[in-house]
Amino acid sequence: MQEIPLWYWLIVFFGLGACVGSFYNVIVYRMPRGISLINPPSHCPLCKKRIPIRYNLPIVGWLWLRGKSACCKQPISVIYPIGESLCGLLGALALYAAAGFGTDFSRPVLSPEVWADAAAMFWLLLGAYPVCAVDCKYKLIPDSISVGGIVAGLLISLVPGGVTPLQSLIGAVVAGGGLYLLGWIATKVLKKDAMGFGDVKLLAGYGALMDVTGAVETLLVAALLGIVVMVPYGMLAAKKAAKNKNSEEAGQIPFGPFLAIAAPVIYLWGSALLDAYFKYVLN
Repeated sequence: MQEIPLWYWLIVFFGLGACVGSFYNVIVYRMPRGISLINPPSHCPLCKKRIPIRYNLPIVGWLWLRGKSACCKQPISVIYPIGESLCGLLGALALYAAAGFGTDFSRPVLSPEVWADAAAMFWLLLGAYPVCAVDCKYKLIPDSISVGGIVAGLLISLVPGGVTPLQSLIGAVVAGGGLYLLGWIATKVLKKDAMGFGDVKLLAGYGALMDVTGAVETLLVAALLGIVVMVPYGMLAAKKAAKNKNSEEAGQIPFGPFLAIAAPVIYLWGSALLDAYFKYVLN
């Protein structure tokens, strides 16, 4: 690893990100429909024939087939390669950010702390894709991301230089338990469900990845983003519902996407934002 330059690892992380993105496409399609992620294997949604492995290669498979299925020659949505490409770029960005950005792509990546940060950022950045896609449409968060984040955080904490295993465990318990308690109190006060359990598990995963402080900062920034987006959106949605005489509750955006967007920002710049807050707001 001492002689392998950063640019090579960026290509590797792009490939890993694209592969993960291909799996996330499966999650986004199957999980809300109650279909197993394993069985049946990848198949054409139109004629149900099994897709050979060579056509399942992320991005390359779609280009190879020229955007059409090999079995029934029907168009394959361009959303699939776009999602895989986006996840590939996010995967490379995870390592690039952990390495401190910069323009020297020939330098080797040696520090265990950089690899720990890269792994955490990889999970945070790529996990935002299925959280936003599924939660916005179906109002639920895949356990593979929320619970998986807890497991990933505990495993990454074993790498020296980052969050310690004890900090990771405490972060998961305090962040998840604190948000659950907050949601329970809000539910009692408002007399309706105020917080989904998926959000609790998601924040617990962020606590495992970033410790308690990072999880709290993520929650605060996500709440701020939610207010900034939801106030004007809710007003517009309410006007539209009133105009169409729609009695259904309008202006509903789940909280999960705000958490998923805030988490990588806090992981990268949480300390700087906290210092700026104490310096310019409290002083």
